[in-house]
Amino acid sequence: MPLTHYKCKPMLPVANRPAIDHVVSRLVAAGIRDIVFALGYRPYDVVSFVEGYTDIRAEYSVEDEPLGTAGAVKAAVGGYDGDIVVCSADTLSDLDIGELVGAHLRGGAMVTMETTEVNDLGAYGEVITDGGIVREVREKLPDNSGRRGIANAGTYVLSPRALGYVPAGVPFDFARDLFPYLLRLGRRICAVRSRGYWRDMGNLRDYYAANFDLKRGSPFPEARHIFRPRSRVVGSDLVASGARVCGGTENCIIGEGAVVTGGAKLSSCIVLPGEIVTQSASGCVIGRDFALDPLLFGVNLKNAQDTSNIFRLFAEINL
Repeated sequence: MPLTHYKCKPMLPVANRPAIDHVVSRLVAAGIRDIVFALGYRPYDVVSFVEGYTDIRAEYSVEDEPLGTAGAVKAAVGGYDGDIVVCSADTLSDLDIGELVGAHLRGGAMVTMETTEVNDLGAYGEVITDGGIVREVREKLPDNSGRRGIANAGTYVLSPRALGYVPAGVPFDFARDLFPYLLRLGRRICAVRSRGYWRDMGNLRDYYAANFDLKRGSPFPEARHIFRPRSRVVGSDLVASGARVCGGTENCIIGEGAVVTGGAKLSSCIVLPGEIVTQSASGCVIGRDFALDPLLFGVNLKNAQDTSNIFRLFAEINL
């Protein structure tokens, strides 16, 4: 919040492409065409976008009540009897999924997970491995804050047997519930280390950083989608094809249909699609009712178009 007040997180733009588009592109590059989207909050944001893909076969599973990560996947795939790949739609990684699947088949594991090295384990689940074999999964421990280590990167290959341990219709998570349970039973879980690009967009700071990471050059190929607007590099900016820039901008990402008026001066800002910017700002995410500083989570109401609405939004967040 408040970015997700208007769109679910997987549909937030990252370098002018919805985050989910980067994830789908990664799957398509690995030859995967049959994709089930497990949806909860604002599901039709995703459905309306995904229906425009021309190179996948999409199905949807919508939760009435949150089932957790593993519970949602079990509900989504039903009785499918083959190995499946699970990706978090708000996590960006360039690890070759084909490599992950190959390691899964060679290792004879019930689960194979992507892992990555992070600077602050307090925000992620820690994975203890021995020669590519997972020995322990520790889910987001406060004592790990500020400590460097190996984290669960959120992409898995599962054998159909693994989902047999997930109870139907109740909340159940992969990292918190399923993986520790499988390890206690002596089941084999393997890990493949990602040494390329990886970022979890779990907070505003990482969302802002991901945009500028991909602005410098996206590691993701493009899946074919009939609705995706193109962006172009204009000076130091990335500008969507339907955006208009009349003011001064430097190192900005300007979304589809956005307008930067002549009186505005922006530096290192993300302007979300369809927004009209009349004021100056630096280092902000600018949306319908807000301009957010990703480092301080400060709100600059001078950049808001409807200052009364911003108070309602932030009352909901209870900052």
